[in-house]
Amino acid sequence: MRFSFLVVAGAMSLAATANAADWKLMPFPDQGFGIESPVPLAKGAGMHQGAVAGRIPTVTYSGELNKISYKVTVIDISKRPAEALNLFEEMEALLEIQGKVIGNDSMGIEPGKERQYGRELVIQGKDGSLRRIGLMYQKGKLYQAEATIQPGGDKESFDPERFADSIIFDLDPQRREERCADPNNFKLGN
Repeated sequence: MRFSFLVVAGAMSLAATANAADWKLMPFPDQGFGIESPVPLAKGAGMHQGAVAGRIPTVTYSGELNKISYKVTVIDISKRPAEALNLFEEMEALLEIQGKVIGNDSMGIEPGKERQYGRELVIQGKDGSLRRIGLMYQKGKLYQAEATIQPGGDKESFDPERFADSIIFDLDPQRREERCADPNNFKLGN
């Protein structure tokens, strides 16, 4: 009896180790961002469609692991700076009609005066999927960092939140470390 318990415990331990993801910061300097991901992200292309935006080509980075798909979509609107806020809001509105919105809140990245704010949405899909989406605007580009738990996946997983919240725009690791080490960058009114 003890032996079978040890065999089962050992098998469970090996399975947990095999499923544990190795998260890494993946920089994409050509698109001006980096993001933490448990899986390599393959570059692709797509098309964003909106009533205000019209059709705009996109650059995508995507991967999948353990019934969770990870994707970053980059939309270059640098030739339309006067419309940036309107295009951002339209992008958020288009996401909200794709399922039941169970969360919509502000999100912030980078400490101190370089802090940037965006939106974070959680959407229950009609197919049973659960999407966590971080939306940001930076230097003429709209960024949509999204992790989707597919139907049958672990709805309690923290991985989608970690992915959506990990997008960064300062790709210099030494500079980021110095800013994060400075307690003044975490006080109000600095």
